[in-house]
Amino acid sequence: LALANVVALAVLVAMRVQVRLDEQKHQRLENRVGESALALVDGRSIAPLTADEQRAVAAVLARYSRLVRGDARRNIATYFRASEAYRDAIAALSSRHAWRRAAAAFVLGDMAVADAVPSLMHSLTDKHRNVRAAATRSLGRLEAVDAAAALTELLASASVPEQVVATALLQMGEEALARVKTMLTSPDARVRASATELVGLLGTAADAHELIQRLGDPAAEVREQAAIALARVGARSAGMELLAALDDRVGFVRAAAASALGKIGDRAAVPALVAMAA
Repeated sequence: LALANVVALAVLVAMRVQVRLDEQKHQRLENRVGESALALVDGRSIAPLTADEQRAVAAVLARYSRLVRGDARRNIATYFRASEAYRDAIAALSSRHAWRRAAAAFVLGDMAVADAVPSLMHSLTDKHRNVRAAATRSLGRLEAVDAAAALTELLASASVPEQVVATALLQMGEEALARVKTMLTSPDARVRASATELVGLLGTAADAHELIQRLGDPAAEVREQAAIALARVGARSAGMELLAALDDRVGFVRAAAASALGKIGDRAAVPALVAMAA
């Protein structure tokens, strides 16, 4: 047993040393190809690279792509589209290892290649939550507005964390909000509730009309989310409808309406709120 422990310890030490050496080698490579990466961002041509150097450039460009927009991001996409790194990432989406699929889904968003969108949308159905979350994040980075409805449904089923979905849709811009609004009338109450929640997270007081309509939804969870969303967007025009919601037959809807009236500062609701408190 003592010998086995010594051998196991030696293996662990050797593995840590190897990992450290690999990290140092990769860092030296990245430092060496830094100028080439900047040239690609600027749209300039570079000398041919070895496979290892190409992977190092890919890592550097992936970090740059999170910071740049416009032509610079298009230049990054042009490089990655023809790169081995992009082909490897697409292939890794089919790996039998969940961590490989998640890593590939994550990095594809930084490669800025719009051609990856169909593969990433397929990854939204992956059985592992981390893979779905990574794909969601990358679809947001790629501004794939066609995925807005699918992301709303994922939120409804709690398949992806709310903040990941909201961030992705925010990156997609106004068009994504318009797609989410189409889900407000879904036959599935869970989807309507999620869409209402997202309008509250992504919208403004200008979206109050659609949210007020949801206060009359047959599903209590939708009515609750409508009240919460109206508070989030600061819809002072919704005072009367929220006041009426204080008489809702479901307690958590009444609570959400009361909280919303306080947040929008509707003083006309004070007598009704005092009566509720009593």
